[in-house]
Amino acid sequence: MSLLSELHNLMAKYRFRPNKKISQHFVVSEQLIQRLVDLAGLKESDKVLEIGPGAGFLTRKLMKKCRTAAVEIDKSLCQLLEEELDCKNLQVLCGDFLKVELPEFNKVVSLPPYSQSSAIVHKLLEFDFELGVFVFQKEFAAKLVALPGFGEYGALSVLTQYAFEAKVVQRVASNSFFPKPKGESCIVVLNTHNKFAHVKDKALFSLFVKTLFRFRNKNLRNALDKSKQFLLPALKMDEAKFSEKTSGLQMLEKKVGLIPVQLFVKAFNQIDS
Repeated sequence: MSLLSELHNLMAKYRFRPNKKISQHFVVSEQLIQRLVDLAGLKESDKVLEIGPGAGFLTRKLMKKCRTAAVEIDKSLCQLLEEELDCKNLQVLCGDFLKVELPEFNKVVSLPPYSQSSAIVHKLLEFDFELGVFVFQKEFAAKLVALPGFGEYGALSVLTQYAFEAKVVQRVASNSFFPKPKGESCIVVLNTHNKFAHVKDKALFSLFVKTLFRFRNKNLRNALDKSKQFLLPALKMDEAKFSEKTSGLQMLEKKVGLIPVQLFVKAFNQIDS
């Protein structure tokens, strides 16, 4: 039986339809599922997180490899997962991924809802994990891998590339899903790395980068000046100390949107020292 036929049977059994409000597009391609599993290189000792498991077609492949935690917001699909899958190697968390308490994990393999992609990645960046394999919309994937000077380059690019080597691996055909999503999709792989200096406080670094990118078309000197009101309370620093620490930074005359990741890290560490 094809996955599409199986999905229709499950839709009839559990009385659900794809919900546009939460961007439900169910994967119906065996080839895509196997590709994601292969890219993850799962071992029995791994603990994998899946966001938006839907009908569980990817989930059942993951749980054959290792311990799997699946976070699903749709209650009818939570029931489906618990009744249709052997839960010995599976933990179903029914709730909003952005709100639930997550179990320990070292890898993420997921086809998350496109409308929540940015919020999901920002939350994941709070955690230390080895590898992420995702399917995202092409436009969102471009933001993760964008380089300085490109229109897609922003705070999310910097924060992602600080922690991971981000690669777009391949495009995904729209008929891999039911219903077919608008636009193109891509597989994105995030591999952890130690490419840059370590920041002591990731949450504070995130605030620093996000605040500066509010002024992406201003040079770093002006962006820092305009960011003081937001950064000084978080840094627990007075204006004089902040000015002293920022005066010797590199690239003060360069626009924020042209500054590479490693210099954001260096600048933050100099200010937060």
